[in-house]
Amino acid sequence: MTAANSPDGTIQQIVRRSAHVLLDFDGPVCSIFAGLPAPAVAEMYRAALRRMPMTLPAKVQGLDDPREVFRQVADLGPDVAETAQAILTKLETRASRAAQPTPGSAELMATAQATGRTVTIVSNNSSTAIAAYLGDHRLTRYVTAIVGRDEADPALMKPSPYRVRMAISQLDADPGQAFLVGDSATDVPAGRLAGVAVIGFANKPGKADLLAHAGADAVTTRLSDISTALLTSSVRYTLS
Repeated sequence: MTAANSPDGTIQQIVRRSAHVLLDFDGPVCSIFAGLPAPAVAEMYRAALRRMPMTLPAKVQGLDDPREVFRQVADLGPDVAETAQAILTKLETRASRAAQPTPGSAELMATAQATGRTVTIVSNNSSTAIAAYLGDHRLTRYVTAIVGRDEADPALMKPSPYRVRMAISQLDADPGQAFLVGDSATDVPAGRLAGVAVIGFANKPGKADLLAHAGADAVTTRLSDISTALLTSSVRYTLS
């Protein structure tokens, strides 16, 4: 295990200097498509889009991730993008009702709050779907803010740092006071370009190397490593 992968070293150092915890949603908080699989949602999404007065790009036919379908379709124009955003939000919200909580995610949020940190969800999923999940699982009280896919512009989705920067701005915080937990290689540049440390969450085989190679400051396979670091580290900054 390299230093970047060490939960006892690098993660402890990151957490010690941080007063704000930023969490990606799909992965670190839950598996949003666990009950309603992503390929099925993508097909429902395409079916709904076909009812619009438009021709779907051929490249969307083989996509299993509905968010990637959105990226492609939204480029067809602002009116199409707005409608595609609204349809995807409804489908994601439906999927969130059957989402599978990630082991340790609720404990991480509760521990962050209990140790004086804020928790902000920063995601390519819609805020509506995220809020529905948090409400269903009685987690809303732990979350300071949600920064989700509320604009119909795919260019603002991660790996763009746009939403991470928005979260930092809403918190009125210094980027050095925050870290982002993400399970995707796109989370790494989004966080790093916004000036926050990134802890990669390797929740599937092969992801540890992928996240480390993408430039994550630390990588762990267990959210409990972060919770433990929170419990054993005092906050060095005064919350804004």
